[in-house]
Amino acid sequence: MVRSVYLILFVKGLRTFVFGIVSVLTPIYLAMLGFSPIYVGVSLFFVVLGNVFSNILLTWFGDVIGRGRLLIIFSFLMFMSGVLLFSFSLYLVIALALFIGNVSTTGTETGPFQSVEVGVLPRFTGNRLGRVLGVYNLIGYSASSIGALASSLPAYLGNSLYVIRSMYLVYAIAGLVMIIVYSALGGIESSRKGIGLRRLNRSAVIDIRNLSVLYSMDAFGGGLITQSLLSYWFYVRYNVSLRELGVVFMVVNIITALSLVIAPLIAERIGNLRTMVYTHILSNVFLILIPFAGTFPGSLAFLLLRQSVSQMDVPTRQAFMAQIFSDEERVAANAITNTARSISSLPGSPIVGDLISLGLYSLPFVISGSVKIIYDLTIYFMYRGRAK
Repeated sequence: MVRSVYLILFVKGLRTFVFGIVSVLTPIYLAMLGFSPIYVGVSLFFVVLGNVFSNILLTWFGDVIGRGRLLIIFSFLMFMSGVLLFSFSLYLVIALALFIGNVSTTGTETGPFQSVEVGVLPRFTGNRLGRVLGVYNLIGYSASSIGALASSLPAYLGNSLYVIRSMYLVYAIAGLVMIIVYSALGGIESSRKGIGLRRLNRSAVIDIRNLSVLYSMDAFGGGLITQSLLSYWFYVRYNVSLRELGVVFMVVNIITALSLVIAPLIAERIGNLRTMVYTHILSNVFLILIPFAGTFPGSLAFLLLRQSVSQMDVPTRQAFMAQIFSDEERVAANAITNTARSISSLPGSPIVGDLISLGLYSLPFVISGSVKIIYDLTIYFMYRGRAK
């Protein structure tokens, strides 16, 4: 593989490591500061809103400002976000930091970094794209699992607010390292210069529109059950400690990472679209069953079953997008569909915060799983004639 691929894989691992820390730690940190479930939900809303804004900026001005230059800017904002979260406990500052930080609350990114990386990887990998995307996502989830485990470190150091806030310095340092890596990354700029969608042909725009609607359905369901919200749900529903949550999400992400190695192998036999749909439907059945177990071990068992297949659609969806769109269209297509995904996931955090405050612990899981199954069936019947 060329040097650019290794740089992308390295920065993916670094980024998702700190995302794993922040996604588990932030809702617990806000709760320890005394903020209500509604404030916690709104805070995660600002995280998703920040990803939406960054993807819109990438879509409309990425080829004018430059993809590499934008990645450096977004990395600097990550650095500033970490500094602000370490330095202040005022809610307005926290909300601003979460907005500009391009954090992932799920372990699966929809922000601008992944939009560019997945869009340009086909340039460097050729017919090995499916397996490279499997490795790309494997590294992401493995690093996220280590980050989730690292989020429990404050529990071993006294669990003081200062120790917890110090974890955000790790996030800030990662932003600085990413600036250096992206400065060395070449071969990612587009040969077409233009603003917005004017540089794309009509058939590509139609596909982007259709897939944006479909991915929005999936993202709305996923926005109800993110890693951050699961962390908060287990904390409130079963009184699971931060120390235990760190271990739980480490195991969750390890299982997810292993499934990402298997997904491209399955796709080589039955195709990307079928792999996406079949595994996703099964995972959503397990998702609906999580709250009905009634005990922490039972809910955890269904969560682990869900994670064994839930993200197999990630590398296969990325490879499916590479089949549908040309080289010059991929970054824009990824950015636009990721923007649609992010916007559609926005209501999830406030809705779940409200439902938990009302004691409706099971409803988010039922709604999420049902909507995502509808998405699976719809995309299969719309695109089965075009999928290889």
